[in-house]
Amino acid sequence: MKYIVFLLFLAFSCAQALSLSPKEKNIIQSNTLQCVSTGAWAPFNLLEKGKPAGIGFEYWTLIRQRLHLKSNCHLVKNWNEVLDEIEHQKADMTIATQPTPKRLEYAVFSKPYVTYPIVIVTRNDVGFIDNLDLLKGKTVAVGEGYAVAYILKKYYPELKTVYVESIDKALELIDEGKVFATIEILPVVAYKLNKYEFYDLKISGSIPQHFPLSIMLGKAHESLLPLINKAIDSITKEERDRINKRWITVYYDQRISGKYFYMLLGLFIFVLLAASIWLFLLKREIREKKRIEKRLKELAHLDSLTSICNRYMLDVTLDKEIALSKRYGTSLSIVFFDIDGFKKINDSYGHNVGDSVLSELSRLVSNAVRESDILGRWGGDEFLLILPETQEENAKKLANDLNRLIEKHIFKKHLSIHCTFGVTSYHEGDSRQKMMSRVDKYFYEAKKQKREAQESL
Repeated sequence: MKYIVFLLFLAFSCAQALSLSPKEKNIIQSNTLQCVSTGAWAPFNLLEKGKPAGIGFEYWTLIRQRLHLKSNCHLVKNWNEVLDEIEHQKADMTIATQPTPKRLEYAVFSKPYVTYPIVIVTRNDVGFIDNLDLLKGKTVAVGEGYAVAYILKKYYPELKTVYVESIDKALELIDEGKVFATIEILPVVAYKLNKYEFYDLKISGSIPQHFPLSIMLGKAHESLLPLINKAIDSITKEERDRINKRWITVYYDQRISGKYFYMLLGLFIFVLLAASIWLFLLKREIREKKRIEKRLKELAHLDSLTSICNRYMLDVTLDKEIALSKRYGTSLSIVFFDIDGFKKINDSYGHNVGDSVLSELSRLVSNAVRESDILGRWGGDEFLLILPETQEENAKKLANDLNRLIEKHIFKKHLSIHCTFGVTSYHEGDSRQKMMSRVDKYFYEAKKQKREAQESL
């Protein structure tokens, strides 16, 4: 049944072939890609009944069929062999990775086609890890050559890490008590736990960084990059949901050991005591799991610093609101803004003060808008406000009100800040990309006018 659904999914995908210009078709015709991957990074790339499968392969199938690209794929033993083949031009591409400085020397990367949280895995007897300071002095196993290893080295150089050949090896070392934890992408961990491979392990926390997955191309095929990005933009939410549903299920082991039952079998009073303890532990475990599930849901939707919507959730919400506007003819506006000279705040007062300003600004704006309005952090010091059923004139008035409110507010260290705003509304035929492009244009025009006014003083 699974394969029938998959075949129907592929048939639907084929119907979504992109409209291409003669020049674009010529580029595609002149490029035949030799793909290389491993079967050892489930659920992104794996072997299922002797055939390549997984999230990465399904996204690549969508992209390839949209463009009618000619491509063959072969598998190698490990990730380092994948990188070696692309670097030495034995292969042209791989399907699921992200850029690092070393890889950018010999390859180019598409825009991310999907982004996932990065989580911490430990044994079941470890509490929830909401602060990486709790890992100080602990040994963390990380896959050698994996992009997660690069992220940890860049952002957390003080972590005590050991490098292993695969995530399976890292999980084995935790299970054996030889290391404290591993850090890996959520779908990889969820897949392993859901397949009952490691009964005594659990997801105990996360790190603020996320993991975007891209297509990696050797530089000889750089001309294909805009077309691959075009195909990625065409992938629908329904297609993404089908892939996630097929491959990602976060599993929590609910078995409770029965070894004490056999020791106390002959004594009725101890059985009652064991039952009472069992119920107590079960209730505590359920509460803990609910807390973890809530935290994982927040990881997927909220910015870890400000607790407002993250970039992924903003994209999903704006797509949804555009679809509602198209269907019912309702108005929709967006407001894009950032903090003027935010870098100076970080440079003068430190990143802790900068983070405090971002958090306080988020609370200030959240309290000033309607419950139905959606505020999110676009990235850095940039924010996006989505205003359903709001005409552009009212959105501009709100932006002016927010501007005055922010300028009057005194932030940490007695700081006064100023923001620059861009505003636009939904036009017939708009996509998310068109709306964001237009509001970005108005935003930078406002920046330019503000800078010219300051220079004339």
